[in-house]
Amino acid sequence: MPLQHEHEFLVTGSHDEMNRQHYVSRLRMHILNQIGGGMRDVYESRVKPKFEKDNGRIPAGEREIHKAMMADHYGRTWSTMMVNCQDMVWDSVRPSLERAQPDLNERIRGLNAQYGSVSLNPYLKIPKYLAASDIHRMPGNYHTERAEDDASQGALYDRGRFVYNGGAAGPLADGLPRTLAAYIKSRWPDFKPKKILELGCTIGSSTVPMVDAFPEAEVHGIDASAPVLRYAHARAEALEKPVHFHQMDAEDMDFEDESFDLIYSCIIFHETSRKAYPNILEECHRALKPGGMMAHMELTPVANMSDFDAFYIDWDAYYNNEPFYQTYTSMDPEEWVTKAGFKNERFWQVSIPDLDRSPKESFNDAVRNPTVANTKIARVGESARWYTYGAWK
Repeated sequence: MPLQHEHEFLVTGSHDEMNRQHYVSRLRMHILNQIGGGMRDVYESRVKPKFEKDNGRIPAGEREIHKAMMADHYGRTWSTMMVNCQDMVWDSVRPSLERAQPDLNERIRGLNAQYGSVSLNPYLKIPKYLAASDIHRMPGNYHTERAEDDASQGALYDRGRFVYNGGAAGPLADGLPRTLAAYIKSRWPDFKPKKILELGCTIGSSTVPMVDAFPEAEVHGIDASAPVLRYAHARAEALEKPVHFHQMDAEDMDFEDESFDLIYSCIIFHETSRKAYPNILEECHRALKPGGMMAHMELTPVANMSDFDAFYIDWDAYYNNEPFYQTYTSMDPEEWVTKAGFKNERFWQVSIPDLDRSPKESFNDAVRNPTVANTKIARVGESARWYTYGAWK
């Protein structure tokens, strides 16, 4: 695992704790890439032929593949290792965080902001899709507060996610938003947003890059959870980046109509719900200025995948506390974007090669010839092209 960029609020731990984190990260990458890399061969050589022999046909869709793969010892072993290693990720970070929590909260509470701001709403009701489960099996999810003015969930997410993806998104864990920003600037060079909003910003690692990409713009981020926003504000200040954070529900934002030129998100919709998703898209339409754009990096729809890839990517729906995952990937983004008020001809979608882990020519080709035909299915931690869609208002 490469080294994470250090700032004054990052909690890493002692020498031994950091060694454990590095070990767990490497173990997860081994399970994901080496052991997980054998899943397709097991399916094609053993599971699929057995299913066909027993049923007189091949499996019909991802659900039957899931059931058949989990009946095979290789599939069960891989799945069990994935679950246990996910828990080990958070367990490797928690001791140092619990020890640092009182001092961390005190320092963030006494922060003298010089660049941006944070606005919290103590009366905001946490959406049920966040309160109901610990997404990614992260203890306490994004919103739990264990002390007054607590920011520790943000610190847990900052370090834990870096261990989780093995630093694959870069030292600042910002590979996705940098990829998105670079794509927008390359494909639409005349688009110069003056006011930008990120939905579901958590600790701001996907918000800060927009400050660098569009230095003339005013950048905002919203999230429903106060602990991650407190941490996001402190982190942005430590990085000397002017970002304005707000505690809001993306289904019912407090911003006035036509407030933003660009509204975007990075892998958040699948953590919401069937009810919330269309409401959020409608809010994007309302809050966008005429001529503005929304852009969302998300999971690839299963319509763009083989049945096996759909099974592989939807594993998280069963075992990683992401109940909307499978439903979301079965939905057609274009249908829901147009229902939210955007015109069909203003909709776009593309598979963007990761900026850090793909040849430059592949990225440039996606700018010249946008397509979703070459999507490589992957989780965070694997090389991938990121499915992205949006629309102009």
